[in-house]
Amino acid sequence: MTVLLLAIVTITTIYLVKVSLLETRTSANSNRAKEALHHAQAGLDYGSMMYLDQGDSWADGTVNVIGLENGVSVSVRGDIASDLLTITASGGSVDLTGSATVKEGYGRFPIVDFGELPPLMSNGNFPPGGTFSIVGNPNGGGTGVPVSAWVETSTTTGVASWQTCNMDEFLYEGGNAAQTKSEQSDGFILCNDCRCQQADNTLCEAGDVSDPSECLDIVETSESAVPDVFENVFGICVTTACGASDDTPWQSFRDEFATLISCDDFKALGAAAGDPFYEGGDKAGQLPLYWVPESCSIPANSQVASYDKPIILVVHGDLTMNSNSTFFGIMFAFSDVYPDPTAVGVEDNDITINGSPTVYGVILVNSEVNLPTGSFTLVYAQNILERLANNAGSVRYGVGRRAGSWTDFD
Repeated sequence: MTVLLLAIVTITTIYLVKVSLLETRTSANSNRAKEALHHAQAGLDYGSMMYLDQGDSWADGTVNVIGLENGVSVSVRGDIASDLLTITASGGSVDLTGSATVKEGYGRFPIVDFGELPPLMSNGNFPPGGTFSIVGNPNGGGTGVPVSAWVETSTTTGVASWQTCNMDEFLYEGGNAAQTKSEQSDGFILCNDCRCQQADNTLCEAGDVSDPSECLDIVETSESAVPDVFENVFGICVTTACGASDDTPWQSFRDEFATLISCDDFKALGAAAGDPFYEGGDKAGQLPLYWVPESCSIPANSQVASYDKPIILVVHGDLTMNSNSTFFGIMFAFSDVYPDPTAVGVEDNDITINGSPTVYGVILVNSEVNLPTGSFTLVYAQNILERLANNAGSVRYGVGRRAGSWTDFD
């Protein structure tokens, strides 16, 4: 009996040892597989960041080998097909006995989306006077819902004879039909002498309302409902509402992405202001942003930038446009109201319109609008804004994963 019991115990012990050894090996294999998978996944993350930084030039099918801190090497390759990126990454376990290969699809999209802007946006009151015309964003409030301005408040001051209208009315109705026009290569039509007041039909006009807020295309919302203009355009947190504690975020953005220039030097650029940022220029591919750290007056009878090469102009000071000048792009009258725009004593720089200048694009003001007594024309131009966004540089892009594209097998 003793011998029998001893035999049973021995057999049981041997069995348990084998089971334990099997579980240890299984666990070790599982850990190696997880290590390899995690390392391969790190390769996907590396590839997506390289694609974000360098764009299609990185994704040329070349195998890139990167070393992780634990000494493991991972190979990463990017391939472009039909404007979509597929990243393939292979990694191993620390002891090099395990391996994994994963693939995932990615897309690169602009964070900057100027096309969603209204022609006029202000973090303050918009007190329209004068005889200006605004051609609205035809889809600013959704498909087929035009928006000409988005402001916190809107109260008419002085004598007002302004109008807002759609592009067709601006170009072809009434007295506009006979005005000289210039069709661009993409079909957009410029008309410096067209006016909403010359059209037979308008979206809204001063004579029909006591205040602009009664116009359906002038959106007046509370302070909390209008996003900060700077944050809305550039995607940078600058206010206490989103967590900023001082005014360094906008300064860091300016120092990194803007071309700092004096007013005199900027005015000297004239119609060629956009040339350096587009194909063949010494700043090609960079965000076409000029930052003037002082008050600036755009001379009369001058052209700033061009339809094919628009710019973003930020004037940190009083901004003045004079008679018969033409601007292409985004004009931003900037005041340092950060991080708390509601604080007492923040800057309140003016934008002033003299005579009859024309802006093709957008006017932005991140404080009160102290402008409109002039007879200016503001024409929303989606094509110009898209051109600016497409030329925003890799720093203004994000990368998104294609849903359902991840796989760990061919």
